[in-house]
Amino acid sequence: MPTGPKHQKISEIDDEPGVFYGEDCRCTIGEDHYDGDDSALSNYLSESDAEDIWLSSGMDEDYDFR
Repeated sequence: MPTGPKHQKISEIDDEPGVFYGEDCRCTIGEDHYDGDDSALSNYLSESDAEDIWLSSGMDEDYDFR
């Protein structure tokens, strides 16, 4: 799995609005980022969309984004 340089992923605590925490991350974004509903990371496929793509492609491993 490719990794990027060490940086911080900032997330909001579900039960406490406005309270955030940071954790070390090595994703390929490679820079500090916010992991929330309106962040760039929220544009990824939902689990159900990924499942639909996989099923519609004849369950081809090349289209398994789950």
